[in-house]
Amino acid sequence: MRIVQANAVYDPAATTPDALLDLYRTLTEWSAAVARAGADVSVVQRFHTAATVERDGIRYELVKDAEPPWLSTKGAPPAFVDAIAKEAAGVVHVNGLIFPQLVASIRARSGPATAIVVQHHGGEFPIRGSGLVGMWQRQRWRGGLAAANAISFTAAEQAEPWRAAGVLASQRVIEIVEASTTIRAVNRERARTAIGATGSPVILWVGRLTTNKDPLAVLDGLERALPQLPDARAILVFGDDTLIESVEQRVRESAMLNDRVTLAGRVPHDEMPNYYGAADLYVSGSHSEGSGYALIEAMSAGVIPVVTDIPSFRAIAGAEHARWTPGDADGLARALVETCASDLNTHKAAVKDRFARLLSWDAIGARTVAEYRTLS
Repeated sequence: MRIVQANAVYDPAATTPDALLDLYRTLTEWSAAVARAGADVSVVQRFHTAATVERDGIRYELVKDAEPPWLSTKGAPPAFVDAIAKEAAGVVHVNGLIFPQLVASIRARSGPATAIVVQHHGGEFPIRGSGLVGMWQRQRWRGGLAAANAISFTAAEQAEPWRAAGVLASQRVIEIVEASTTIRAVNRERARTAIGATGSPVILWVGRLTTNKDPLAVLDGLERALPQLPDARAILVFGDDTLIESVEQRVRESAMLNDRVTLAGRVPHDEMPNYYGAADLYVSGSHSEGSGYALIEAMSAGVIPVVTDIPSFRAIAGAEHARWTPGDADGLARALVETCASDLNTHKAAVKDRFARLLSWDAIGARTVAEYRTLS
């Protein structure tokens, strides 16, 4: 089976094709995993420079056009669409559920024999408002996405708001976790020494300091739980610092948090294995996620998830996690205390086993090929 992955956006800061591919690890790792599962894979990628690059036996066709790096919902550059069609693939995999005109144009150019799968990469249905304008916009989106044979979500439940908005019709919904990781944890003691971590258990939070990630609710939950976990310590790793002033103030004004929570801030990706290796529990306060990259990375190292009860996290972590309602600090505190009362070593082993069976790149590649074979 021949699959072409189509990626419609690019980072203008990448100056060369190799720099772009180095930056887009998920793009290259997904392609390699699907190829290992038995498919013939190629990639068509928009870029500010035309080029052809081969990596790990996969050809990356970079296509130049006059559109901005982030393609609009109405965009369908002819050069990009033509390059996709020329691949003569059995399945075209389109990254992102926000390019309805591109999907429609790929269908028109490729014909009915080609199956098109559009993969959701986070975010809810973006069109708001009512009246004639809202109705027209919804019809335009619905018409474009109707050209797809299937829509891929991390959790099938994530399709519901899109269907309720009238944007998705009768397309098949495929449930496949959108990405995995090649991160593996280092030895626990070596990791703890490398980052200066102390305490037991070590609770790790990784994410952006935004309202959706809700670090303040997480801190509230930690403040309630830590008195019942006298040896526990927590570490917060974050890049985006939108709420940094509120987070720092919250920690500073609480004797409990100030003594037992470390704000690590931005950590280079290459150093993250030490943080996952040192941690026992991974906590997240997200209100919504397309998948959960940090959660997947944590699980690869056997870190036990204590995460919010949202569709993508349920699909990723399954029964191997404690759930709490977004924003419910008391619920988080209870989940932390109850999890810490369990046999952590046995729980960690179960988490690593789930990752290996269902969340590794090879598992995702095999599931993708199996599902796509039923379409082409």
